[in-house]
Amino acid sequence: MDLSKYADLFLTESREYLSAMNHHLLELEREPGAEEPVRAIFRAVHTVKGMSATMGYQAVAELAHELESVLDRVRHGEQAVTSALMDALFESADALEAAVELSAKGEGEQLDVSGIVARLRAISIAGGQGVVDSKNGASQGASGNDSRADSADGARDGTSRPTPSATRSVRIDLRRLDKLMNLMGELVITRGRLSELVAPMDEPALGEAMAQASRLIGELQDEIMLCRMVPVGQVFDRYPRLVRDSARALGKEVSFTIVGNEIELDRSMLVEIGDPLMHLLRNAVDHGIETPAERAAAGKPAKGSLTLSVARERSTVTIRVSDDGRGVSRQKVLERARATGLVEASRTELSDDELVRLISRSGFSTAERVTDISGRGVGIDAVMNRVRSMGGAVEIRSKEGEGTTVTVRLPLTLAIVRALLARVRDEVYAVPMAHVNETVELVPQALRRVRGREVMTMRDDVLPLIRFNELVRLPGDGDEARQVIVLEVGERRAGLVVDELTGQQDIVVKQFDPVRDAVSLFSGATILSDGAPALIVDVGSLM
Repeated sequence: MDLSKYADLFLTESREYLSAMNHHLLELEREPGAEEPVRAIFRAVHTVKGMSATMGYQAVAELAHELESVLDRVRHGEQAVTSALMDALFESADALEAAVELSAKGEGEQLDVSGIVARLRAISIAGGQGVVDSKNGASQGASGNDSRADSADGARDGTSRPTPSATRSVRIDLRRLDKLMNLMGELVITRGRLSELVAPMDEPALGEAMAQASRLIGELQDEIMLCRMVPVGQVFDRYPRLVRDSARALGKEVSFTIVGNEIELDRSMLVEIGDPLMHLLRNAVDHGIETPAERAAAGKPAKGSLTLSVARERSTVTIRVSDDGRGVSRQKVLERARATGLVEASRTELSDDELVRLISRSGFSTAERVTDISGRGVGIDAVMNRVRSMGGAVEIRSKEGEGTTVTVRLPLTLAIVRALLARVRDEVYAVPMAHVNETVELVPQALRRVRGREVMTMRDDVLPLIRFNELVRLPGDGDEARQVIVLEVGERRAGLVVDELTGQQDIVVKQFDPVRDAVSLFSGATILSDGAPALIVDVGSLM
């Protein structure tokens, strides 16, 4: 029987069990005496062993079997949960993950698990360094509690099985969802074109049919979007292990918390934001959190605090990485900037905006040495570039001695967004509604200049203005400008001056190859309802 056709299913399910395994390993490391993490890890390994044996992946099954033997000793109180054991278990989890990936790809001949298997056998034979009592290790009551796990395993194989009801979900190849999304995008463009053609016709029946078709297309769009939404926890589950390994490598103690794991985000967006968040977390552990000795000298707890939180705000998702570490040293940044010629040698201080611009420059780093964690100048700039390419924005708030918070704001999806259309001279541009607070008319009497910058007074507030025709270098004396789009990114606000507002539209985001000097102004392109192309404004780069 050819089992290769089940390789993708095996890989998908194994990844879920391995993710759970890593999660429970971290839990066990925090509480060596806890029983449930041991049972959960054992169940995950046992299931992977069974699936791999069925698929004929002997290297995976052998490694899982040895790991299962060690865990069995732990759950029966015959093996102490020590630091050395935890290191071996984490290493085994990594090896098991690599073995699963290679086997599913048909590259099992490249596997060599003999080293880690021998290490696990040695641990099993040694019997550990003592049985852990009920307070400090896998408690003596574990054997009794194992009956629940064993009975669960028995129920899995026995005749008392209840788990068949009507199937409520099916697995769908991600490529099919992507294809559906692309077709949906084309349908949205066609809907806009049809609406524009039907509008001038005095045909009530045609207008009614068009309205109904538009409503159905909208509902179909919503359903397809929901199908692509997945909890952020599917990607975030790998970060606790990342933080744990980074902290151990640097000799630091870090308490890591994730808030909002259940928030859903478009799958494509979630994939894109994975690496930038990894950079932020690694930078926080390396640059932000101090060593236990440094924290004690500063009057802080030895263990640093690092939080990754996610929240929905209107039509955007906000992701924050916060730490209670040393914060960004303005003096170090200034010294580095002077040494590299980025600021004048006579400068003695930096403004908040200058600080952010410097630390987000490509290749800029204040690390005194290059490590496996950071120090190569790759981090904040990579985050900003990636986030801006997704139509989002990044904010940095840091207080020396107290910590740093990096806030990433993203649209809910990369594919279809609601946009405000604005005309500047003979060109039409799309501004994502996620960053539009309101629109007002440009009143010449309200214009002022403050510190050399044009501003507009609005309801006792002073709003900095950005004339869009100057940014895109379109000719004109400015008399055509009549509308102001009030943009809002976090706590920052600005007014984008345009000639005319032409309406709102659901637009399909298309990637494009920008001309020189246009990278920082636009995040993509789209096709409007009249068939004309339009550039999508990167609001984050304007602020």
